[in-house]
Amino acid sequence: MCPPIQRVLCSCSLIIVLAACAGSAAAVDDKGGTDASRGGATSTPNATDWDRAVALYDKGDYRAALAEFQSLVLERPDAAGAWYYIGLCEFKLKRYKNVELPLSHAIDLLEIQTPDSPDILGAWYTIGISHYLLSEYDKAVDPLTRYLGLAAKSKREIDRGARTALGRCYFFLGRHDEALPLLAAASAASSSSDENGQNANYLGAIYFKREDDDRAIVYLRQALKSDAEDRSVLEMLAESLIRKARKSSSEALWLEAAEAGEKLRAIHDDLRAANVLGRAYLGARKFDKAVPALEKLAKADPDNGQAWLYYGIALSRSGQMRRAMEALEITIRLTPDSVPALAELAYVYENDKQYQQALRIYEKAYAATNDPAIKESIERVRALASQKQ
Repeated sequence: MCPPIQRVLCSCSLIIVLAACAGSAAAVDDKGGTDASRGGATSTPNATDWDRAVALYDKGDYRAALAEFQSLVLERPDAAGAWYYIGLCEFKLKRYKNVELPLSHAIDLLEIQTPDSPDILGAWYTIGISHYLLSEYDKAVDPLTRYLGLAAKSKREIDRGARTALGRCYFFLGRHDEALPLLAAASAASSSSDENGQNANYLGAIYFKREDDDRAIVYLRQALKSDAEDRSVLEMLAESLIRKARKSSSEALWLEAAEAGEKLRAIHDDLRAANVLGRAYLGARKFDKAVPALEKLAKADPDNGQAWLYYGIALSRSGQMRRAMEALEITIRLTPDSVPALAELAYVYENDKQYQQALRIYEKAYAATNDPAIKESIERVRALASQKQ
């Protein structure tokens, strides 16, 4: 007869990433059974009724088994095993809101009748997983913590699903310091690519929020191996790569960010994908590839001077001077004191041999910054202007 906690794990398709079917030994005693599964001398009023109820449960007829166990507790309210099975039946029927009450009553009775019963662990586990499946993460923390503590104290094998569920609860509750070791341990113990991918997703998200891009990139790359089209992971990975590339000027990182942007665009060609692509290609100095994405952003937000600046730079550096002039003139109209826009527009006019225009704009930029590099540009353009005369 399969021990109760293993039955819970084996049947729960909704939490396949939380535990392997063959996994948990938490409810198994040295004889391969449990007090609740055998009934117990003090808890079962009628062996025939008990055997019939358990047989129905083992056949998967959980509604009929539930009715039998409910009749048993009416006859003997102190039947801990029957209360335990009532909770398991409710779990099997996916009526997770009905799980805690009977299992809590079973725990109370077992702590008096057989305080060393491994079914106490199974009950806490099942209560915790039920709250987790209901997205009641705050309520799941205590029972899962009790399960882990009791399992460790009794030196029983700890099901990794408990660590995973508790770690994810902490993640969703924003308690990231507590989530990190649990998720890392669950990931290290698992051979499931799907489970590892999900845990890597959560770990990557935590490190992304902390701007620890070295760790974030490692975990987000791992998460994509499980689901290559996870949009949130692609976006976080691209942003982490861009942040790191800005610090290191690594072309490889810029190009990897652009690759993530291309995947985002393939999933959905929208402004979010364009934002990643435009910045990544601009950083990688692939200006011609940056132009379409940056144009899309600028025209979608016509009052955004920064968007027009990036678009103008991409046009300028890809040799599209006339279009660059238009974009940069718009930038300066929106942000008159933008030195990068002034310097880029002056550069465009210089390349177009409009030296007087270039000189005027360079001088305006120099007046705002006293930048020696801009002063050199002024002297260069003055020389070119005098030669032209």
